[in-house]
Amino acid sequence: RVARRRLVRGVRGCIACITCATEKEEVVITDDDVKAMVEKIMNWKPSRDKVKVLVGAIETLHTSIDEEIDTVWGKWLCKYKRSFVSEHLYSLCKRKEPQVQCVAFEMVQMFALHGECGSLLATKEMMKLCVSNVKSKNKRVSKAASGALTTLVDHEDARFLAADEGLDKSMTTLIADKSLGVVTKRNCVVTFGRIADDPEVASLMAAKNPDILVKNFFEMIEKTDDTDTEKWALIAMARLALNDEFSNIIEKKGYIPYLFELAADKIPARKLAATLVIAHLARNKGLRLLLVKYRAIQLFCSMAMNTSVRADMTEMQRVAALGIKHLACNWELRSLCGRSGAIEACIFMVKNRDPEVARFAALAIAEMSLLEENGLKFCQRGALKPLIHLARSGDPRSEGAAISAISNLTITPEQQSIMIQDGGTKAVEFLQSSSNPRAAHLAKNLLKRLRMAKLRAACKFAARMKATGESLIAAALRSAKDMNE
Repeated sequence: RVARRRLVRGVRGCIACITCATEKEEVVITDDDVKAMVEKIMNWKPSRDKVKVLVGAIETLHTSIDEEIDTVWGKWLCKYKRSFVSEHLYSLCKRKEPQVQCVAFEMVQMFALHGECGSLLATKEMMKLCVSNVKSKNKRVSKAASGALTTLVDHEDARFLAADEGLDKSMTTLIADKSLGVVTKRNCVVTFGRIADDPEVASLMAAKNPDILVKNFFEMIEKTDDTDTEKWALIAMARLALNDEFSNIIEKKGYIPYLFELAADKIPARKLAATLVIAHLARNKGLRLLLVKYRAIQLFCSMAMNTSVRADMTEMQRVAALGIKHLACNWELRSLCGRSGAIEACIFMVKNRDPEVARFAALAIAEMSLLEENGLKFCQRGALKPLIHLARSGDPRSEGAAISAISNLTITPEQQSIMIQDGGTKAVEFLQSSSNPRAAHLAKNLLKRLRMAKLRAACKFAARMKATGESLIAAALRSAKDMNE
């Protein structure tokens, strides 16, 4: 062990020596420097200066503020150079020179990473300009415009505007265009998926030519060699599958067996995205039995019992918990989930250090524990302690999920006694002051239930003590009578 530590220290020292020897001197960018760069771009005139000067000025500004655009320079530009962001960049993107358009769209993509700058840039004129340039014959301009549009729609307000302006329909057309490059097509798929991120917008999108959407996206998934494009196409399908009519079309077209094939793949991105589609399909009441037939419960349970600490593996556990929650919708399916290993999977996930995984697992437990048989098994196998810990996490959403699960787990007197033994009364008292009104309401009702359980236990104990005392007194009287005789 000592030799290994010395070797590690030696390698680190060697790397530090090499990097310091080749490292460039850090240049500090000040407000005056950025102001001068912006003014140079705004003062450029085609009659006086060459296009190369404008391109060079834009590239210099881009490289200078790229690393700190979302922390420092985005806020500064919105405050001191608002017209440059909201008006001048749009005019640069409209120019006819391809090299100017390319660097201008790349700057739009960078500025849109900052929330306020993105709101200024996400206008219907800018979005339409991006869509028209995605179809450009110049591949570099097409790629830059698609990248800018992808970043612009990654804001809540922009999604409704994009749907109102018909950008989802334009993206559907562009996705089917075979002349687009791989990166450009991927950006179009990502744009469509991000527009559908809001459930209301997704329901509106799913109602527009759903047959064509299903056909185009699944053809792309089958034919593309780019894993990222395939992943985002599946994510878009998952968001649209929240609509029952759209999910019914997926079933009618016969794509459910294909989704299970993708979910069984070894590539994590493909497996995760396909399982997310299946989890969202489970919201549809008419498809649940079909999904169970294709062993959806076993798929979710196997994904839930994953011990890896990788970020994508953690996301798989969230999807698994979501799928179990959606499937456990009636008494028969809850009983089937309980017999198929979902109880052990949920207990394993609710102990996870990731709060999101634990929250989704708590929601799944809340659904499954509505069946009294499952609720007793959860209590006996130690589900209450991690739920009590989650209930005291301080996060309103986690508190709501945990108290819902605990409330459903403490219906019978036996379950309530286990809850009291695990120290759940203090946690419930703590949740009475929660900022989540639903959690506070459930906590008050649950506390009444636990107090009644304690009172019943005390009454039973008193009755037993009384019966024991009476029997002892009767025995003493009989023995005294016998002695007298």
